[in-house]
Amino acid sequence: MRTEIDFLNETDKLIKKPRRKTKFISKLIIYLLIIFVILLVSLSIDVISSGENLSKTLGNVGLWGQLKYLIGSSDKKIAGEDQDRINVLLLGMGGENHEGPYLTDTMMVASFKPSTKQVALISIPRDLSVPIPGFDWRKINHANALGEVNNPGQGGELAVKVVSQILNLPIHYYVRIDFTGFEKIIDDLGGITVEVENTLDDPFYPVKGKETATTTERYEHLYIKEGKKHMNGELALKYVRSRLARGIEGSDFARSKRQQAVLLAVKEKGFSFSTLVNPYRISNIMDTLSQHLATNLKVWEIIRFFNLGKDVAEDNIFHRVFDDNPDGLLYSTFTEDGAFVLLPKAGDFSDLQYVVNNIFASQENATIKPKRVEIQNGTKITGLASRTAEYLESIGYKIVRIKNAPTQDYQKTVIYNLKDASDQTALNIAKALTAEFSPVVPDWAKSTTTPQISSLADVLIILGEDKKN
Repeated sequence: MRTEIDFLNETDKLIKKPRRKTKFISKLIIYLLIIFVILLVSLSIDVISSGENLSKTLGNVGLWGQLKYLIGSSDKKIAGEDQDRINVLLLGMGGENHEGPYLTDTMMVASFKPSTKQVALISIPRDLSVPIPGFDWRKINHANALGEVNNPGQGGELAVKVVSQILNLPIHYYVRIDFTGFEKIIDDLGGITVEVENTLDDPFYPVKGKETATTTERYEHLYIKEGKKHMNGELALKYVRSRLARGIEGSDFARSKRQQAVLLAVKEKGFSFSTLVNPYRISNIMDTLSQHLATNLKVWEIIRFFNLGKDVAEDNIFHRVFDDNPDGLLYSTFTEDGAFVLLPKAGDFSDLQYVVNNIFASQENATIKPKRVEIQNGTKITGLASRTAEYLESIGYKIVRIKNAPTQDYQKTVIYNLKDASDQTALNIAKALTAEFSPVVPDWAKSTTTPQISSLADVLIILGEDKKN
């Protein structure tokens, strides 16, 4: 059962009884709460949804009651901690003034392993057809909406139940924040600076409110040039939501990478000194969260979660997307009513359950140690680099960038070792891809004045026509 906290409830008397120690503690709790939310959202990128006022989702005993409880619960563990795996469902939906406001645009399970400080982000496609209790088979993005219609305020609970059943995984908590909230948090932070790895060129980005207009009015041409880009909330939301970009940025994999870049930028700005010492900025963020965020986490659980996960390193965040690619676990089809849906190739959800329940073991037991890899598409085959990246990530590699090669006339795929000559990673990847390994890095790749390769990469892959199938 969810409880309520009203940060402005006069019965709490936090403002009217200005005892110095109480005011200090309450301000500290609020700051930690904000930092936690920024951290949690930063781990998911896609996580944008709506729900109820934060004051209705974090307890009904008042903030002071939560604070008194918090003092005596420093050693209390949150759900899943004893099992060394805490699972949070992250939901994204349009919210008010959007078509289908409670349909979740994104669903992601964020699993945290406290003992190793590892996080697994598992994206569930919105078109996956699943059984929803009381509603037969529906697209999974309907779960939250159906829950809200039948029991206002409980959409997240029904979504948790559905995801838990299909993945055979206990989902302990959920967090939702809507599009407007996502935009406003970034604006409250004064904008963010994002490293745009590849130019985004999307001629068909939908214009809000023009869903039934003519083609020329219905879409805008979204163009964001590669390089460092300062983004306000509106531009950042467009950057993470774009689905029809030309070239390599048109894939779900590339979209996930964009989302990661944006939320990491949010995390960096949120933890910056300029934010944490700015009461006006903090106040604005708190107001935004109170209107646009919903969760079943209590205040003490939030702070416990923050303390457990505050030191998570970027290299310890794994991402898995279930999709209908040739090597994926799903396939696409149409229902009798003509609706596009995704279904598991196995005929049930057993393959998805295996991946989810063993995701940390697969990372720890990978025969190939995670290395940083850059993939460049040396052909004109759309999506080739993205498909290759998804495969390599599934066997434990860290993809730092995908982009087009300087020329698109490569006939054969070539793997280059960029750093330690004694390291066998490039050779192992060449074997995995049945590709050529070259010990000699091309001159253009060595340029320091106009770098063509990410400085983080240990291995460079240039894909050729031989990988078109």
